[in-house]
Amino acid sequence: MIPRPNTNPSRFDAAVDTRAFFQIGWNLIETEDAGIHQYIITKLGAETGLAIVKALTESMDVNQEAETTLSIFTDRTLPFYRIISHPDVLSSLVLETPIDTIYTFLFGPGGRRCLRVFRFTASALSEMVFGYASSNEESSIIAISSSLAVLNRLIEINQSAQVLEGLSAIVETISGCIPEAYTVPNVQQNLTRIRRRLNIGSSLPLVSTQSTRQIALPAAFELSQDLPGNLSKNGARHDNDHASISNIRILPTALEITSTRPEYIPTIDSTQHHLTGLACLLDRQFRLLREDTVGQLRDAVREEVTRLNHPTRNISTTHQDQQGVRKLIYHNVRFSCMTVDRRRGLQVVAEFDQPAQVKKKSAKQREDWWKGSKLLQVDSLVCFVSSHGKIIFLTVCDSILPSHRRKDPDLANKGRPDNRPNLFGQPNSASVLLCLAEYKTEDAHWISTHIGPSKTRQSLVEFPGVLLPSFQPTLQALQKMSRTLDLPFAEIIAPDAQTPAGFINPPAYATKRNFSFNLDILAGVSITLNPAEPFDFAKLAGSTLDQGQQFAVVQALSAGLALVQGPPGTGKSYTGEAIIKILLHNRKLAKLGPILCVCYTNHALDQLLEHLVNGGVKQVIRLGSRSKSEILQNLTLHKVSKEVLPTKTEKHDKWEHNRAIGDTIEELGVILSGLNSPLSLTNIQAHLMRTHDKHYEEMFTKRVDEEGFQEVKDKKVGVVDSWLRGAPKGFTSNRPVSALLAVPLREMSTSERTILHKHWTEQRSAQLANDLIWALDSYRNSKSALDNCHSELDLRCLREAHVIGVTTSGLARNIELLQRVRAKVMLCEEAGEVLEAHTLTAILPGIEHAILIGDHEQLRPQINNFELQHDNPRGKKYSLDVSLFERLVKPRTGNLQIPLSTLKIQRRMHPSISELVRASLYPDLRDHPSVSEYPEVDGMRDRLYWLDHQEKEDPRAAQAVSLSRTNTWEVEMVASLVSHLVRQGTYGSEDIAIITPYLGQLQKIKKRLANTFEIVVGDRDQEELDAEGLQDEPEGASTDGQIQIKKTTLLNALRIATVDNFQGEEAKVIVVSLVRSNPERKCGFLKTSNRINVLLSRARHGMYIIGNSDTSRPVPMWAKVLTILERSHKIGPSLALCCARHKETPIEVSMPDDFARLAPEGGCSKRCSSRLRCGHSCPNMCHSGSLHNAVRCLERCPRTKNGCEHACPRPCGDQCELQCQVVLFNIPLPCGHIATHLKCHEAQAPEKARCHAQVEQIMKHCKHKVRVRCCELPLGDDYACSATCGAALTCGHDCNYACRECNIPVGGGGSERKHGRCNTRCGRPYTTCSHSCKIPCHGNMSCPLCTEPCEIRCSHSRCSKLCHEPCVPCAEDCSWSCPHRGRCPLPCAVPCDMLPCSERCKNVLACGHQCPSICGEVCPGVAFCQICAHPDIKATVVDFILSSTFEEVDLDTNPCIIPPCGHTLTLESMDGHMSMSDFYVSNVEGSIVALKNSSKPFSAFGMKSCPTCRAPLRNLNRYSRIVRRALIDEATKKFIVWANKEFIPLVNRMQAIEAELRETDGSNQTVPERGRLKTPVSEPLQLRGTRDQQISQIGRLMRKEKPYKTLANLRRDIRRFLEQVNEREQPFGRIYDLVQDARRHRGINIDLRSNADILQVRNRLLTTVLLIRCDYTILLAFLRDRKGESGADSPSIQVDFSTNRKDCEELISEAHERKQPGNLVEGHLYWARFFALERTFTERESQLTQHLALARMHLSIAREVCDKHPGQTGGMRNELEDIEKSLRDSTFYMPVSNEEKAAVYAAMANDFRGTGHWYYCENGHPFTIGECGMPMETSQCPQCGSPVGGENHEAVGGVRRATDLERDFGGLSM
Repeated sequence: MIPRPNTNPSRFDAAVDTRAFFQIGWNLIETEDAGIHQYIITKLGAETGLAIVKALTESMDVNQEAETTLSIFTDRTLPFYRIISHPDVLSSLVLETPIDTIYTFLFGPGGRRCLRVFRFTASALSEMVFGYASSNEESSIIAISSSLAVLNRLIEINQSAQVLEGLSAIVETISGCIPEAYTVPNVQQNLTRIRRRLNIGSSLPLVSTQSTRQIALPAAFELSQDLPGNLSKNGARHDNDHASISNIRILPTALEITSTRPEYIPTIDSTQHHLTGLACLLDRQFRLLREDTVGQLRDAVREEVTRLNHPTRNISTTHQDQQGVRKLIYHNVRFSCMTVDRRRGLQVVAEFDQPAQVKKKSAKQREDWWKGSKLLQVDSLVCFVSSHGKIIFLTVCDSILPSHRRKDPDLANKGRPDNRPNLFGQPNSASVLLCLAEYKTEDAHWISTHIGPSKTRQSLVEFPGVLLPSFQPTLQALQKMSRTLDLPFAEIIAPDAQTPAGFINPPAYATKRNFSFNLDILAGVSITLNPAEPFDFAKLAGSTLDQGQQFAVVQALSAGLALVQGPPGTGKSYTGEAIIKILLHNRKLAKLGPILCVCYTNHALDQLLEHLVNGGVKQVIRLGSRSKSEILQNLTLHKVSKEVLPTKTEKHDKWEHNRAIGDTIEELGVILSGLNSPLSLTNIQAHLMRTHDKHYEEMFTKRVDEEGFQEVKDKKVGVVDSWLRGAPKGFTSNRPVSALLAVPLREMSTSERTILHKHWTEQRSAQLANDLIWALDSYRNSKSALDNCHSELDLRCLREAHVIGVTTSGLARNIELLQRVRAKVMLCEEAGEVLEAHTLTAILPGIEHAILIGDHEQLRPQINNFELQHDNPRGKKYSLDVSLFERLVKPRTGNLQIPLSTLKIQRRMHPSISELVRASLYPDLRDHPSVSEYPEVDGMRDRLYWLDHQEKEDPRAAQAVSLSRTNTWEVEMVASLVSHLVRQGTYGSEDIAIITPYLGQLQKIKKRLANTFEIVVGDRDQEELDAEGLQDEPEGASTDGQIQIKKTTLLNALRIATVDNFQGEEAKVIVVSLVRSNPERKCGFLKTSNRINVLLSRARHGMYIIGNSDTSRPVPMWAKVLTILERSHKIGPSLALCCARHKETPIEVSMPDDFARLAPEGGCSKRCSSRLRCGHSCPNMCHSGSLHNAVRCLERCPRTKNGCEHACPRPCGDQCELQCQVVLFNIPLPCGHIATHLKCHEAQAPEKARCHAQVEQIMKHCKHKVRVRCCELPLGDDYACSATCGAALTCGHDCNYACRECNIPVGGGGSERKHGRCNTRCGRPYTTCSHSCKIPCHGNMSCPLCTEPCEIRCSHSRCSKLCHEPCVPCAEDCSWSCPHRGRCPLPCAVPCDMLPCSERCKNVLACGHQCPSICGEVCPGVAFCQICAHPDIKATVVDFILSSTFEEVDLDTNPCIIPPCGHTLTLESMDGHMSMSDFYVSNVEGSIVALKNSSKPFSAFGMKSCPTCRAPLRNLNRYSRIVRRALIDEATKKFIVWANKEFIPLVNRMQAIEAELRETDGSNQTVPERGRLKTPVSEPLQLRGTRDQQISQIGRLMRKEKPYKTLANLRRDIRRFLEQVNEREQPFGRIYDLVQDARRHRGINIDLRSNADILQVRNRLLTTVLLIRCDYTILLAFLRDRKGESGADSPSIQVDFSTNRKDCEELISEAHERKQPGNLVEGHLYWARFFALERTFTERESQLTQHLALARMHLSIAREVCDKHPGQTGGMRNELEDIEKSLRDSTFYMPVSNEEKAAVYAAMANDFRGTGHWYYCENGHPFTIGECGMPMETSQCPQCGSPVGGENHEAVGGVRRATDLERDFGGLSM
């Protein structure tokens, strides 16, 4: 629909038909598709769309002909108005930004476009309504309604419209066009709002006026009140004291807390207020509610501030004033670190001292104490207080992060220490995770600069039970309302002094023509109700409603603002449900939208919605997460919204916002890491890199590893620490920091270095703190936008709902969402119990019908501050606890009296109980006939009674935590009475409720009954118990071993509640504990009639009050109640019980113990005279029939069973077992076996018994012999064989699975074999060690590298690496010495050049006999003495040629060699075994006289081992030359295998990065869209010098960019690996260095020759190519992004890659020398690539021409090599063609994906194996052959392409066995 942008304005204007454009747009909007709405509005708010809007506004000229004006308006303007004023568009959260953009554009600069457009609109509307060709009335109303909706929104978002001259006249013109006879609610509402905002007189009234009687007011003496903010005579009290509530911060500021002036608290007298009408009402409610909630926090914190400033004062850490909030103080607080969470944002860990009562406890006791105290729980509000005056409010966060919900948990945890915050982990300190309660930039900045220990006194103040969401949303909603003053029924709720009184009109939606309510569902017949006409109630004769309910329903439907009073038991909820069902029945006709049902408590809301759902109401949604209802669990908004599918726009936006949040979280992690560790090396490095290049290069360009250490004399030393301590001795200087910035680091003194280091850290921390604020702002913006996306799905769910249920606090939290739902009806239950502030926020701007149901004679709203309560003489002038319902029912003198519908028939209480409230409060209350038929209370003589006592309440000192009251005597009395009632068996535990006015008493009763009943406490009471610190101790198992009943829901168990939380509830029997009993006759809470009313009106059948009548009598209502009770003799010092069996027995109880004495079982003190069902006598005391039937008889059971004479072992009261269970022994079975034991009933039928004797059987299908139980015979064909399979597998192993898993029986007695994967250990021996492969059999696949500990060791040490890793040669001196030959002068790892000595050792063993070994070896123990040895050792054969034994051999002529394994051989035998003749020259006598310069191959047969046990022979000095040369061979093999395995992952990472960059490059995105670079280059850039310098420069510029970070990490790993595969680091390289060292320092003549470079350089060459490839990728990506930056201000870039090309030339030269064609081609290609890249940024034409020819020459050579070696240069031909294209087009591309090259690298993983045999190609390149170790097929060398392999175990020409890799290291000739 939206045309694409066109750079030619004239062509664009000509191409767009605005008439068709807006007509099509409106037709699409009418489809009601959210995705289409979002698409159209988003495009319309973009640049192209605004150009079309501009074209439309330019065509709107008021001076045109009337016909033209009308045509443009109806065809273009009106569709545009309807598009941008569509309700779904205006209420969308996702479209908020684009729609505001459209309206802001429409307003224009200075409002000029707005005036032009609406002058035209007013003219067109006038012509439409009054012109010659006037339209029909409906079209006119649509046009007027849409125009006013647009104008209203326009003025709402542009405050300057209020002073726009000429706009008022336009509004009056449009107003004059509205037909008088046609009532349109939306038109009237919008016009009223526009006029209110433009201050045009008074808004249009929604009520009809009537004359007001002038009433003389009583004279009063008025005290002047100090006004708020700058209106005060003395100026503002503090920085949070403002005349406008919209400027007041919710939480108190530091200056507010420390202010000594009293706060401004407005009274109910509006004449003393600085505002009038609605503004006055909102201001008063906000300030009073804030004082009630925040004021108590302010006062509590003020006390702690005082304590910190005066630390010598003794102030308790657990404290609560008479009217203050409970608080706890935690001392010595310090912020240890900051972290960031994706959901909560910035978080900080606070540490503090453990409370005194915890310090000496064990870890388990500390944990139990903290968990039991319920302190510092999640979302708890705390306040940080510093003695320097800093005050920050925070909330507690969950320290256990849901990292499993994130794909990359490490990302979100950056900056977080390893140890999570823990309250009980340390004995002396605790820590907690916090986040800011209200985000303030200054608070976040302050915390970031105060991480770590602090020298100031700092505390943490906790307010248990105070939750910020319980009051903050309501206060914020009031602030928002004060800005717009948009409240329905404002003229009634907040009448102005100048506004006359009026009548209540019907709901606005009901004023439409011909509208009437259909009441069919009430009476079952057709009945209609026209709100403007009288109603005949006789039509409702068949209704289930009584007369009062009928009148209330009709009255509620007929009035826009309706009040319904429901005394106790009169069916308020039932009436409310009837009203809701009628409204739903008329929903479509009235276009109501969802009905908003508001309740004060979660429980009341659940009850209401459950009744509606059970009554058949559909489309119900509940907001909030605290529902306990199983019925509603699938109807919560959270659950329902998961089923909604997001639109394309929403998906895209969510992805964008999530990506932005992820990037910001990652950046925050880096910032917080620096702030948490300000002295870290990373901080110093980053700061110098950013601000001081010279100091950075001087400090870090030496050989410094990634952890900031450098090698100094073989020790790692921190580079910064080394610099700080490394000043020249005796050098002193104290220059300022400014001077030091230009001084080299090495020329500074110690003091200067310390000062400069401190300056660095301070500067870095300051910069990081600023970066933190910027990043947090970015996070909050993205998070808010993401939340809007989620809320948009919620909004769509709510719009489709018929009923929306929400609590008052939940409504305030979701008010912005609910305002967009466009609900027209709001019904509030228990409105008399809801604060006026909550009710005002519930009357949303779009509400046309508000119904308040409640009872002002019952409980008032609960508030915290007694000084603001109506019943307090001092608080009456504030009356915060007077609800809006009560205020409207009892208006102040002169205000409008709103009609009240009162329900008059109660169906709850027995008449004797209802008389108590009827005589006091409800004289018109009548009893329904059904309540007179209630049965008497079982077990009681009277259904209503006051047990009067004189037992005093507990003294206040007994309350350790709370100020609540208790009475222990009443607790025991209540427990005894309840136990007596339950024992009657008539009442379930849900039928009885205990009510008390005090939380302390509630907690005591709950604890007392916990072991008798499982008690359920109401939600609100449990919250208040926790807030007061009255939680219970953990409950253990019951003492009698019985399993306790689990706790159930509120409606299914015995209920204990306070009076304040039991309104709306009822029970059959109520037991009341009044608690108060004192000589002062103070009644406490129960002195107000509201509470007394609720207390007395909860019972249905019976009520029992336990209390001191003398204490209650001074209260007027209690006096009336006592009079009634005394008159009917229902009060006295003792309570009469009634025995169900002996009714004539009098039972009077006056003490708790009386119940156990007079009615121990719930009856009387007589024995039960009834017989049990078994016939035995009942042993118990008199009790009820239900208890009697439950008695368990313990007499012996007389019943017997058939077939035996055994007696039943169970008690008589238990049910007998069906069969005899007595055990019999040695019973013969039919099969011939003997059963050792059987139960009696089994022995009676032995043929049915199962014989478990084991017998052998041969399986038919597999022939295995198995043992089975006799009872399993005969075995069927499908019997599963349990034997091991044992079949030979193709891999050579035997199958070790169970036979039943491999041999599957099939029809006909056969079986099908299917062996699983072999799981036997592989066992193949490794060629580089003596270990074997230990993983399960893997067929032809190569074995993994050996992971056993390396077995190489010498006399000095052993290798600490894993077996597959190259060993480090031992650099110690060789330990071999001999008196005849001397000592070996070489290092331990070098093959010895000393000739072996063949003389017998002259040493004497411990036994006194001569050593049997040779000179130079370690002497064996006495066990190997030829004379003393054991006979077995003497009989050992030690000469393989003559078969002589150890005892027979002549040791003087042929001494023995004793290896570590102990298997002795003669010198001649061992020399032959070790092939000494291959390494030494001997004379004719057999003596060794010289070394051989060349040696024959030996390594292919492995390291020589003991011929007897195969143990290694590494530690025999005589053969050290042979062994050490072999060890070099083995170490080199290990190196080749290890290096190859390590190289492949680096290649894979490089390929993945290149693929990602290619994908980004191919997405046709611009650079800003593609990269969103955070660090644009602002200065000219020169890339030159070495490759390391180039990459370092890019790294400093792009350190925040994720792609560059990934590349930088890879490059670092490649460089590290390149150092590891360097020739000097390889085994032979290290040996070579040791030899050279010995030659230089010891004067030894050593000739070391090596031609083994091929074996050593392969991986170095490959890694060199990979590093060049990585550098090229970094340069290419950087220059590509910079070249994409457009604009004249883009900085210039100069490059010089001559060094890069030189590196390529060195690679080319060495690859050619080493015969490595693949690396050779890579060198030529990258030479050309670097030139192509440099060419784009160079203007030197002369050099370009010369270098271009060289580049083409390199490509030509590369092509020739590719043609000659196609196997080793796979895929490089394609790369060559791409480079040629780059040279032709002067462009550069990311290298294409080379699948052939990738395949070559992948094949490298198998080029070298840890098992198999080694060969060389004709050019000397090694490879391995697995399996049998012999060549079986012909292939090509993977490096040079020469033919390798062979056929039939014969190698091709030129291929030789690598029998001695040591040969290619050259001979070591000394």
